[in-house]
Amino acid sequence: MSDLEKKLRPIYDALEVGNYREGILLCTKALKRQPDLHAVKALKALALERSGKMNEALALCEEIQWAKPTDEATLRTLSMVLKSAGKYEPMIKLYENASKAHPKNENLATQWFMSLARTRDFKGQQMAALQLHKNFKRTNYMFWAIMSITLQGQNVPANQPNVLYQLAERMMDKLNTEGKVQTIEELQLYLIILLGQKNRHVDALALLEGEIGVKTKAIENVELRHMRIELLIKAGRWKDARDAAISILKDSNSDDWRTILQYFDTIFLPVQDADLLASENLAEARTFTTELAKNETKNPKRGPFLAQIELEKRAQEKIGNNQEKVMDLLVSYFDIFGSKTCCFEDLSGYIADLTKDGSLDFCKRLRDTHGEKAETVKQICIQINIARFEHFVGLHTELSSTETTNLVNKLWKLYEDALPFGKDLEETERQYGDDYAIMAAHLLISLHKQTKSYFPLLTAVFMMEHALNASKHNYQLKLVLIRVYELLGAFSCAAAIYNTMGIKHVQHDTMSHFITDRAVSFGQFNDALNQLYGAHEIYHSNEAETPEMILQAYKYSTFSKMQEFIEFQSRLENSLQKMIADRELIRLELLKEDSVSRAITYLKELELGNLKYDDKFCESRIDNRDTSVMLNWNAKDTPSVEMLTRPAAQLGRVWMTLFTLVPCLLKHMAHLSPVDAEYERLVDTLESLAQDEAKTAELTGEEVKLAKIILQVARAYKVLFAAITAQNSNSASKEEPSATAAKIKELLTVAGSTLKREPVKSTGVLPWQSLNTLTLSVETVSYLNVTNHCLLELVATKANKKATFKAVNTVVQEFMGQCRQALQSVQADITALRNIAKPDRIRSGLLYEISDGSLIDFIRSPNNQALIEEKTLKIGASWMNSLVNLQQESISRVV
Repeated sequence: MSDLEKKLRPIYDALEVGNYREGILLCTKALKRQPDLHAVKALKALALERSGKMNEALALCEEIQWAKPTDEATLRTLSMVLKSAGKYEPMIKLYENASKAHPKNENLATQWFMSLARTRDFKGQQMAALQLHKNFKRTNYMFWAIMSITLQGQNVPANQPNVLYQLAERMMDKLNTEGKVQTIEELQLYLIILLGQKNRHVDALALLEGEIGVKTKAIENVELRHMRIELLIKAGRWKDARDAAISILKDSNSDDWRTILQYFDTIFLPVQDADLLASENLAEARTFTTELAKNETKNPKRGPFLAQIELEKRAQEKIGNNQEKVMDLLVSYFDIFGSKTCCFEDLSGYIADLTKDGSLDFCKRLRDTHGEKAETVKQICIQINIARFEHFVGLHTELSSTETTNLVNKLWKLYEDALPFGKDLEETERQYGDDYAIMAAHLLISLHKQTKSYFPLLTAVFMMEHALNASKHNYQLKLVLIRVYELLGAFSCAAAIYNTMGIKHVQHDTMSHFITDRAVSFGQFNDALNQLYGAHEIYHSNEAETPEMILQAYKYSTFSKMQEFIEFQSRLENSLQKMIADRELIRLELLKEDSVSRAITYLKELELGNLKYDDKFCESRIDNRDTSVMLNWNAKDTPSVEMLTRPAAQLGRVWMTLFTLVPCLLKHMAHLSPVDAEYERLVDTLESLAQDEAKTAELTGEEVKLAKIILQVARAYKVLFAAITAQNSNSASKEEPSATAAKIKELLTVAGSTLKREPVKSTGVLPWQSLNTLTLSVETVSYLNVTNHCLLELVATKANKKATFKAVNTVVQEFMGQCRQALQSVQADITALRNIAKPDRIRSGLLYEISDGSLIDFIRSPNNQALIEEKTLKIGASWMNSLVNLQQESISRVV
């Protein structure tokens, strides 16, 4: 063991067991004796990073970088620290220097390439890969270079000649000629290059069917089989495409839906609609699909039977007179697969295309065949699917309140009757009748929309909570509960359910909107922040983990997956939900600063790099949110359950723009910055937004008020800054101070009148709308406290003759009085509303109202009273939590 290894061993041992403090001490001692030990400095940086002292670690890394270390141990340790911090650029320089210093070290050169790949520097990757191939003569490095060129080619505008693809193609041709294209992945890279160019499908097909396709056994690859049929169709080789599809469906997989659709394309695309009726291919397709279905006897696959429906549906669209055949096939399909959960999803698209009478006739035929009995698990599943279709075709849409209540009772009875069949199910499994309970909740949600009463929502909560006791892992029950709790203003209850769902990885991007959208509005700022921080982790892990997936793709030459990884990374980087979450975090973090001085400090330190709102930025956001995950059996021409349960309009570009403009304007004022072109742009954009009814439809009424108030204050800042500048410069165009005060008073009077609102009335419940009104009032005054302070500071620090603007100070002081009145109004409302959230008041008031005269059997049952009381008190506790927090926030903001 060398002397250096002896010095490093105790440090390694300390870091391995997580004793970072000891590691730092050992590094410090070693560096005192020998200050230029880069390996020790790197280990100290690693220990500091692991201890949470990232700034100190990065400072030490920067110090080491100046020395341009080349030993692999030091570089490896530095890389760990820099990767953790998301600092990839320094890694590129470090490995580039080391590789140039040791040109025969293959590992250093490879790490240089990989560091470039982490940052998606495709041009740099190309050069590094070519250098690797030149020095070490490995063919895989040439493929790396070609992949890097191809990735550059994908970013060339469509209307420009793509010389990069042409270069990549020539390089692949050369490798192919030399017999070095030998694997499926290398063939797929070749195909990516050809298909990335216009009208090259014939060449791609020739490659796939040629010697290299045979050598790599491309026909055994499912993806390439599909690609071949697609290319045959594009080339107009209809018979070859049809034969290839038939071969797959007969010999490999009769359930291959993609191949089934390709097969149908070979039937319908080559002929005119008028000639289709006499087409031999159509007759053969009918025979072929019938044979496929006949061959499915034991454990039949769904594909062949759906293929028959799809074929006749397409024929109906082209030549008509086929509706009865389609109907018979739909009923026949249900007779075979009606007990499967997927049956509704399989057939709903076809049912939606039927006429109103046709869809009703379909449901009638199901009822005539299967009746209403449910004496086995299979029959329960059949009855649930029939109920889904009946709901879907609109049989439940135009019911009266009484009829809806009766149907809810019927569905709940069916749910309870099904429970004994699931007594032996595992805890992780769903009860067979859960969808009856969910459908009952859907009806109650519709009843709430119809009657504006909140009692149907409370009933839905009790039913879903009861069902959740028997199906603890049914996420569909939980999604309904989360949304209904939010409508009821019970954020604590919604968050508690959401936290049990085990949301992981990319689901934080696709699903977190269920709990984070407008989470500010519940007044529980700390809890909302925790939800946002948790959801935001996916974006940090994407920065660290996805580049490593791309590196693995290069390492193992899985070129076909590389584009997927890069697209995945891009979708998360440009996620609309990420931008929305960023804005919500800024709102909440600013609201947590409950004094004006701290709020101004926060605004001054706020980084505006990611706070973009221009058209190009907004249009490049990718909406990854999953809004179809909630079960929905509502008729096709009616809003989905997901839409019906939104507390307000879905957040989008307008909302994101508003809550980008507000902190940008506040930051400008906090710095007392001049009114420049950027400030003018901010004000103009806010004015355009606030006055456009089409845009404000995405916002709540309180959010529109916020926009209009901030607009008036931003204009007041502009007027005052211009007046002070003119006075200080003795400009001939300066106006009288009284005129300036009058202009500012007019603007602040408009803001003050907009700030006023009607009291929040007690209706026995405290829904989201009420909490949103109170929270936005507090939020608006929080911003106005900052702007008022800035207006006064502008006079105090920028005006040469402060006394000249005494009238302006008076106007601002008067407006501050209106802000105090707004907070006092919030406090008065909260004092009144807290009464309805007290446990004793809930027991004597809300609980009594829930049970009094209810026509819902579940509510009237003595067996459910304990659950009803427990959940109602929890809702009340959540209301109280919101009100107490809002009261404290409103008191602390009185200036």
